Amino acid sequence: MEARFCFLKIVLLINILVIGDSVTVSKQQGAPPVKLSVYFESLSTTSKTFYVDQLYPVWSDLKDIMEMDINFYGRIVETQLGEGYEFFCENGPSECDGNMMMGCAKHLWSEEKYLEFGNCIMTTFISTEAGSVCASYIMEDYRPVENCWNSLEGQLLLHEIGERQRQLHPLPSYIPWIIVNDVFSQDTLDAAQKDLRRVICEAYEGLKPEACYL
Repeated sequence: MEARFCFLKIVLLINILVIGDSVTVSKQQGAPPVKLSVYFESLSTTSKTFYVDQLYPVWSDLKDIMEMDINFYGRIVETQLGEGYEFFCENGPSECDGNMMMGCAKHLWSEEKYLEFGNCIMTTFISTEAGSVCASYIMEDYRPVENCWNSLEGQLLLHEIGERQRQLHPLPSYIPWIIVNDVFSQDTLDAAQKDLRRVICEAYEGLKPEACYL
């Protein structure tokens, strides 16, 4: 009888642990991810600092609770030429090419590959000159992206990103322009540049993952 009682206690304990784990998973799955929208420029020093020091390492640790909306456009003046567009970027023609390259990478690759590629591009900080090397680093074929940004398709993709940026309220007055859960706040922009991990973890309404406490 005593042996049977001990067995029942063990079974009950296992059930409690399983139920507890199920509840934890349910909480994590039930909470919406934190949406992070950022508008970068490919040759902006403040963009480089935020991407390399904050965005990429935080996304690497917290990707399970984040929804990413990462764009390259920024302070651009564009003029329509026939079916396409001519772009004038704050940091020169190489930045326009870099922005188009990133737009094509986003269009052609998975989010994970796109963000890894972006980290390499922003780390090297030489725009399209690093495209082939960075694509090799993430084990992707660079040729489709290169063909894209050298074509009408690249111009149209960059224009589309610009159209999205022009719909923001307020309009960007600083780069990188950082928005959390579709709501802009100057306090959030300032805080994210110092400690994006804290911003994301405080905004997440579910059970905080261990990476929030690194």
